[in-house]
Amino acid sequence: MSLKARYNLLHLFYWFTVCCINGFIAVFLQYKGLSNTEIGIVSGGSCVATIFLSPFMSSLISQIKGMTIKKLMTYILTVTFIIYVVMSFLPIPAVLLMGLYILMYALNLSTVPMLTMIAMNYINEGIYINFGLARGLGSASWATSALIFGQVISFLDTSILSIAYTMFSCITLFILHTLPESNVQTVKRKKEGSVFTVMRKYRIFFFLLLGFCFMFSGATALSTYLINIVKNHGGNTSLYGVCMFAMAFSELPIMIMVPRLMKKIDSVTLIVVASVFYILRNYTIGLSPNLVILIIGMMFQGLSYGLFTGVITYYVTYKLETQDQMAGQTMIGMMTSGIGSTLGNVLGGILQDTFGLNSLFLFVYGMTAFGAFIIFGCKFLGNKKKKS
Repeated sequence: MSLKARYNLLHLFYWFTVCCINGFIAVFLQYKGLSNTEIGIVSGGSCVATIFLSPFMSSLISQIKGMTIKKLMTYILTVTFIIYVVMSFLPIPAVLLMGLYILMYALNLSTVPMLTMIAMNYINEGIYINFGLARGLGSASWATSALIFGQVISFLDTSILSIAYTMFSCITLFILHTLPESNVQTVKRKKEGSVFTVMRKYRIFFFLLLGFCFMFSGATALSTYLINIVKNHGGNTSLYGVCMFAMAFSELPIMIMVPRLMKKIDSVTLIVVASVFYILRNYTIGLSPNLVILIIGMMFQGLSYGLFTGVITYYVTYKLETQDQMAGQTMIGMMTSGIGSTLGNVLGGILQDTFGLNSLFLFVYGMTAFGAFIIFGCKFLGNKKKKS
C-alpha cells in the first residue's frame, strides 16, 4: 500500500477515536453522572492542560535522543487508550473520573499537531501528500461514526462507545507503526523555534489565530452542548448524531479543495471568507427555530472550520521557516483546542447551569463577532501595508 494511502487511512481511523473522546463527551460523562458544569470543567480543564502540555510534548522530540514525531505520537496514543479503557470498564469515583478524562483528553489533543507534521515533513521531503484530502477523510470518518453512534446509543448502552474506541485505537496504532520515519527529522533541532518565537516573528499569523481562537470558542460551546440544543428542539440522541454527521461531513469537500483554492486566492482572503461563514454558522445555530435550520447551520462547518483549518495548516508550511513549523502547528492547537475550547466549554457550562440555554447563545454571538473583527482587521492592515 502506498504511503499516501496509509496516511489517509491513519486519518480515517484516528478521527474515529477522536469522535469517541470529544464528539460524545457530554453523552459519555452524563451517562457517568456528571452535571453540565462538571462536564465543562472536564473539557475546559483538558483544554487548559493542552496549552501547557502540547508545547511540552513537542519539545520532547528535540530533547530526547532518538525521539521522533511518530514514536512520540505512538506513546501518547497508547496511554490515552489505557486511560479510556480504565474509565469505561472499571468503577471510578466522580473526581477521579474527571481527572483521568482531563488527562486523556489533553494528551489526545496534543497529538493533532503531530499528525499534521508527519504529513508536512513528507511534503518538505518532496513526497506528495494531500493533507487536505487526508484531513477531509478524517472529518468524514468523524461524521460517519457520530451518525452511527448517535443511532446505536439511542437504543443500546453508552458503553458501545468504549468498544468502538478500543477497536479503532488498535487499528490506528497499527497504521501509524507502518509509516516510515521522515528524513527531515534527522536534521538537528537545536535551533527549533518556540511558540513565543513564533508569536514575535509572525504577527499576522498570531492575530489570525487569535481571531480564530474567539470564533472557535463559540463554535466549541455549541458543539459540546449540542445535545442540549437538540433536546431543546424536541430531538434525541439519534438526531444529535445526525447533526454531528452533517457538521463533520461538510468539511470533506472543502478541505479537499483547499490546495487548489490557495493557488488562486491568497491565504488571508480565504481566512476572511471562513470568518464570514463562522458568523453564519454560529448565529444560524443559535437562532434556529427548529431542527431543520439547526442542521443547515451545522453544515456551514465546512466553509468555516474546514476552510480555516486547511488554510492555516498550509500557511504554516509555506509562510513559516522550517525550524518554526512544529511550533506553528502546536500553536494552532493551543489557540483553538486549548484557549478557545477552554473559554467555550467552561463558560458555556456555567452559563447554562446558571442562566439557561439562551445565555449560551449570547456568549457565542459575542465571541464570534469579536473574533471575526480581529481577522477583518488583519486583512485591512495587510492591504494598507501593501499600498504603502
